[in-house]
Amino acid sequence: MNAAMGKMFYIYSSLFISFALNLPKLLALRHDGVMSQYVRFDVSELIFQTGINFLFCLCIFYINRKYFRAPVNLWRLKQEGLALLFNLILLLLFTFITVKIQRRLFTTIGLLPGKGIGIKFLISTLLIAIELKIVDILRHARSKEMENARLRNAHLKAELGLLKGQLQPHFFFNALSSLSGVVREDPTQAQYYINQLSKVYRYSLQKNDNNLVSLKEELNAVQSYVALLKMRHEKGFQMDVAVKEEELHFLLPHMSLQPLIENASKHNIITVSRPLQIRIGVKDGWLLIENNLQPVTFPEPGTGIGLANLNERYKILMQKEIIIIKEDGKFIVKLPLK
Repeated sequence: MNAAMGKMFYIYSSLFISFALNLPKLLALRHDGVMSQYVRFDVSELIFQTGINFLFCLCIFYINRKYFRAPVNLWRLKQEGLALLFNLILLLLFTFITVKIQRRLFTTIGLLPGKGIGIKFLISTLLIAIELKIVDILRHARSKEMENARLRNAHLKAELGLLKGQLQPHFFFNALSSLSGVVREDPTQAQYYINQLSKVYRYSLQKNDNNLVSLKEELNAVQSYVALLKMRHEKGFQMDVAVKEEELHFLLPHMSLQPLIENASKHNIITVSRPLQIRIGVKDGWLLIENNLQPVTFPEPGTGIGLANLNERYKILMQKEIIIIKEDGKFIVKLPLK
């Protein structure tokens, strides 16, 4: 609670307590009521007692604004004890002065001195103490909640860093395996392959504050990796991107597409006669990556963390999991978009 909000809280609380304790005097307006037999209604007296009660409440709030924020067993005797003493002195002082003024200005007929103003001050003090304690409990709960949120964020960032740390060596391992194959098959194309590989790896090393990129950036970046696959498999690898212009602003985790395309190329037969066909599109807020399913008997060796890694990153960044579907000879991965 900042200073401005604190002042408004003290003022409105003081008004509420003052009105709540003095409004019952309005019952004296009923001539046939019980209150009218003991209390004579006086508008000026009601205004005076409400005003003096309001002033008393403000003083009590001011004295106690910094105290009694710890459990009873942790109270510091010097400071909290001094505050209690000030409260008692203020209670007695206000009661004494108010009773004196009231005897001079108004009738003294009543069951208690000063028409029970001392009792009202005591009740006001107790209500303020309860109110301050409730506010303090809420303040501590909010502080704990914010601290827990900071710890959760720190944990998620650390976990995400570990996942991204897994992803980069995983990609580099498979890229080097592919490079060795290109060098054996067509050494003249090795330089072009290395240039495209450097673009892909440079993108994989990019960092973003929230680790999310636009779909447009992700599609542009994956083109270099697709070029590597087309260079290796020629017409055996085909990819169709069916994403509309207005869908390119959607956000998704960095390096989402490359592991999926890599996974499809590693686990499926890719030949000119049996090409691997990958289609990318958007439907109902999900990015669909679909390929024809034609599994190889002996897939290329890898670390086995591609899809699992991607799913963990989606759980952290999007609070959703990816959906994997195998049906009708197709392998479909659905990625939630933001």
